[in-house]
Amino acid sequence: MLFDLNPKESPNELFGREEELDELVRLLRARRWVAVLGPRMVGKTSLVKVANTRIDQNAVYLNLWGVKGTQGLLSALVHGLNSSKSLLQKVRDGVERVEGLSVGPGGVSVAAPKKPLRTMWDLLNMIGKQKGNYVIELDEVQELAVISGHLLKMLANIFNTYSNMTFVFTGSIFGLMKTLIEPKSSSPLYGRSPAKLYLRPFEKTKAVGFLNKGFKEYGIKVPHDGITDAIEERLDGIPGWLALYGNNVAVRKMSFEKALSDTVSEGLKIVREELEHFLEGRDRSAYLAALKAAATSARWGELKGAMEARRQLPVNDATVYNVLESLKASMLIDEQEKVYRVNDPMLRTLLLTAKIR
Repeated sequence: MLFDLNPKESPNELFGREEELDELVRLLRARRWVAVLGPRMVGKTSLVKVANTRIDQNAVYLNLWGVKGTQGLLSALVHGLNSSKSLLQKVRDGVERVEGLSVGPGGVSVAAPKKPLRTMWDLLNMIGKQKGNYVIELDEVQELAVISGHLLKMLANIFNTYSNMTFVFTGSIFGLMKTLIEPKSSSPLYGRSPAKLYLRPFEKTKAVGFLNKGFKEYGIKVPHDGITDAIEERLDGIPGWLALYGNNVAVRKMSFEKALSDTVSEGLKIVREELEHFLEGRDRSAYLAALKAAATSARWGELKGAMEARRQLPVNDATVYNVLESLKASMLIDEQEKVYRVNDPMLRTLLLTAKIR
């Protein structure tokens, strides 16, 4: 069902991504590493999970949102392995010989090994030695920025050693993801960058088609104006927000007005948490000033003026450039004809209506 809020896992549930799905499947069958790029809520996880049903390869999916450090990555890998029952059976006997890992009725469990990176390499090494082809999917890979150096070396070793092991990375184009897709000559992955696959929000026509098909699945008739108004006013073409709105109407039985209001309310909570997560370790005042100015569209000079007004100090052009490039890479803003604009309708609403300091 299109309005199911969980990531899609069946081709019948994936709407409007036929070309992207075919391309991802083609690349994986060719054993090419792939970076699936796009803003949050656009459907990257769904695309990757649906692709798994079309390829004759064992897939291990790792949700990295909020993961910090090597111990967190190892725990995510173990969880992904436990979810892949066929692969777990293949490596079960060997796992007990790996430091920090044990096998019980519930599958593999991880302790706190002295060298989690070594434990992770031993586990991946064990997987690579198995017969067959394997796909390791790192969802929201930018979360691993703090261990990027170690991770890149490990990925390079895998690339050189196991041709039967393919990696899929998802995220936005900044930090670690940018290092992966545009490696410098000093990078262990130089010359081995993954293929890039972009997911964009739906155009208006496709967004209308998504809602129409979803409501039809529940036998609900919706005035065309009601759908287009909801899209134009608050939802744009972000599949996650469209699905949440449809779910509020079809599953929670809200009126269209109440459903839109609740979708916006819930969406604001989600984007606020994600914005705070993005701002961690960054120049908060500079980024917020730029985002608030771009919420109503702004040119370079207006953005610089907003940053200076917030700081009450001059801001040099290099700082403005770096902030804008980071925001574009994270897909929080777009630049068209030298005008910068916040993409996500929920984020725009949050920036214009909420008190964020």
